[in-house]
Amino acid sequence: MSIPDVTLGMQAWVYFLTWVQYAANHLTRKCYTNVKNVMIKKGLSTLVLGRMDAGFMFTYAFGGPLAGQLGDMYNPAKVLGIGLYGSAMCIFLLAFGIWERISSMNFLIVNSYFLVIYLVFGFFQAIGGPVGTSIMGNWMITPAAKKNRGLIYGTWTTHQYFGNIVAPVIIIFCNMAGLAWWWGLMWPVIINAGWGMICYYFLPSSPAEAAAAQTAALNTVPEEPVARSPISIKAALGIPSVPGYCIAFGFMKTINYIIFFWLPLFLQTHFPSDQANLISTLYDFGMMPGGIIVGVVSDALGGRRGCVIVVFLVILCPLLMVMALFADVLNTPTLMVILAAMGILIGGPNNIVTSAVAADLAEHPSIAGNKQALGTVVGLINGSGSFVAAIGQMIVPYITDSFGWPALWYCMLIATVISCILMLPKIYSELFGDEAPPPKPGYQTIAKADAKTAEP
Repeated sequence: MSIPDVTLGMQAWVYFLTWVQYAANHLTRKCYTNVKNVMIKKGLSTLVLGRMDAGFMFTYAFGGPLAGQLGDMYNPAKVLGIGLYGSAMCIFLLAFGIWERISSMNFLIVNSYFLVIYLVFGFFQAIGGPVGTSIMGNWMITPAAKKNRGLIYGTWTTHQYFGNIVAPVIIIFCNMAGLAWWWGLMWPVIINAGWGMICYYFLPSSPAEAAAAQTAALNTVPEEPVARSPISIKAALGIPSVPGYCIAFGFMKTINYIIFFWLPLFLQTHFPSDQANLISTLYDFGMMPGGIIVGVVSDALGGRRGCVIVVFLVILCPLLMVMALFADVLNTPTLMVILAAMGILIGGPNNIVTSAVAADLAEHPSIAGNKQALGTVVGLINGSGSFVAAIGQMIVPYITDSFGWPALWYCMLIATVISCILMLPKIYSELFGDEAPPPKPGYQTIAKADAKTAEP
C-alpha cells in the first residue's frame, strides 16, 4: 500500500484505539493499588503484596523484549487484544482469591496463588507499550506524520497518566454508590476485556493488512498471510544508540518510579494523608504535558531528541538539589510548583524515549529497512529500563532507613547525572556526527564546491 492510501481518518482511529488500550493498562494497575488496604484487611499480608509488586516489576521488565518480538512476529493487533484479555483475567483471579478466602490459607498456598497470578499479570501488562507503539509506527508513515512525530507521540503517551487519574475516580464512585470493594477491580476487568475485543477484531495493525482485508472482502480467493520477519534482540542491540538508551532510560525510569511510589509517603511526613495524596498528583499532572513539550521542541529542532532530553534532565538537577537540601522546610506553594515542574522534566524524557525516539531508532539504515523492528526496540528499551528501576526500588527502603529522605533525593540526582553522561554519544552524533544537520549554503560551502570543481 502506498503512503497516499494511509488516510488521516485511519491514523486517528489507530491512535484512538491504542491510546485507550494503554490507558486501560494503567487503570488496571492503579485500581489494584487503591484496593490494597482492603485486601490486607481480608487477610493478605503486606509481605505477600511486596513480593507481588517486586515480581510484577521483574516479569514486566523481562516481558517487554519478548512482547515486542511477539508483536513483530505475529499480528500485533491480535497480540494487543490478548494482552488486554490476560490482564483482565489476572485481576479477576485476584478478586476470586479474596472471595474464596485463599488469602487466609497457609503461607505456601497464599504465596503460590497470588504471586504466580501477579507474575503472569506483569507479562500481560508488558505487551501494551511495545506492541501499541509498533502499531502506531506502522501507521504514522506519511510525511506529515514523520515531520510531527514528536508531537504525535508526545500527546499519545498521555494515556498512562489518564489511566492513573481515572482509577481513583472509579474507586471513589464505587464507594459513594455503596458498592462492594471488589467493584474497584471488576470495572478494570470489564474495561480491559471489552477493549481487548475491540482491538482484536477492529484494530488494523498496518496499512498493508488493512488493504489485504479490503481485498479479501471483495475477492473470494483467499489471500496469502502477510510474511513477518522481525529482527532479533541481538540485531536490535546492534542499532547505534539503542544500548545507550537502554541503560540511560533505566536511570530515568528509576527516578520516575521512586517519585511515583515514594512521594506520597514522603509527603505524609509533613501533611495529613489526604492532603499529601492530593499534592502528589501534581507530579502526574506535570508529566502529561512533559512528553508533548519534548516532542514539539525536538520536532522543531529537526528530530534531535537526545539534545532536548538532556536539557530537560540538566534543568531537573537543581530542583533535586533543592529538594535534598530544603524539602523539609519549603512552604507549600513552592513545593507544589517544584513537584509539577519535576513532573514535566521527568515525564518528557520518559514518555518520548519509548515512543518517538524508539520509532526513530527502528528506521536506522543498519537494519536494512526492516519494518518489523519497532516493537522489539521499544520492548528492549522499556524492559531494560524496568529492570534497572526494579533494582532501584529494592534499595530505596535501605537508603531512607539508613540515611533519611535527603539521601534519596541525592540518589535521584546522581541517577540524573548518569543518564546525561550516557546520552553524550547520542548528543555528539546529533550535533556533529551522522545525525548532524547538513551545512547551510554559504561562503565556505561555495568555496569548497569551487575547489572540488577545479580539481583535475
